[in-house]
Amino acid sequence: MHAGHVLVVEDDDAIRRLLVEYLQVRSDLRVDSARDGAEALHRVKYRRYDVIVLDLLMPYMSGVDFLSSLHVLNIGSDDEPPAVFIVTGASQSDVPAEALEQNFRRFVRGVFRKPLDFVMLARCVEQALLPR
Repeated sequence: MHAGHVLVVEDDDAIRRLLVEYLQVRSDLRVDSARDGAEALHRVKYRRYDVIVLDLLMPYMSGVDFLSSLHVLNIGSDDEPPAVFIVTGASQSDVPAEALEQNFRRFVRGVFRKPLDFVMLARCVEQALLPR
């Protein structure tokens, strides 16, 4: 696996710190973080990320709003879009994974429910970084 650049977007400080630390320890990754979708959007305007780990329910700008904005930013771009892994405390009935994967198929590579399986999430991040 090549080194990659990951952005963790999570409003819960403890979960955000755990995700950043866990991903940095497991792999040769550069991991940045953002507290909400607005801060994340600012970061993606100025830096290219290979993978984004994105919470859905956040203040200021939700994960869905962030994905919509990311879509607009990537219209007409020849660059490979970042792989997005959703993390959410919402149930499958409230937020169906299939709907997210269908509506944002260019980005969303998986949906993880809280409490998170950190090992599986890290494996998926690593898999997304493998050359295609």
